[in-house]
Amino acid sequence: MNQAQVDFQQLRIKHILFKSKVRSVLYGGTKDEVFFSRSGPLSTWFSSVGMGRYNDMPGMQELARVQQELSSTADQLFRLYAGGKIEEALTGLQQIEEQSDRFLKSLFRLEEGVSALGAV
Repeated sequence: MNQAQVDFQQLRIKHILFKSKVRSVLYGGTKDEVFFSRSGPLSTWFSSVGMGRYNDMPGMQELARVQQELSSTADQLFRLYAGGKIEEALTGLQQIEEQSDRFLKSLFRLEEGVSALGAV
């Protein structure tokens, strides 16, 4: 497995954890403030690995934008939940799923582009 494959697999795992933690909060769990902060694993991956190694690759900016949309949507759902609008927040999980699909498709395209160029 080359470095790019490792990098993208790590991101995929962090993304799955992100979705799991969003769902957990909306079903009554405690919000992991560090995980959802700018020093959390997703933000760290994008600032160090993503923008450091793949910034010039077509699709990297799109991937970062979709992650930002996911984070914004999650914050909005957390606010709804905290404000007592639990059903509305849970309904919003569909939006997270749709954005997640876009994220994973963008990640796949980025991986293909890196692989085609033989970038490591």
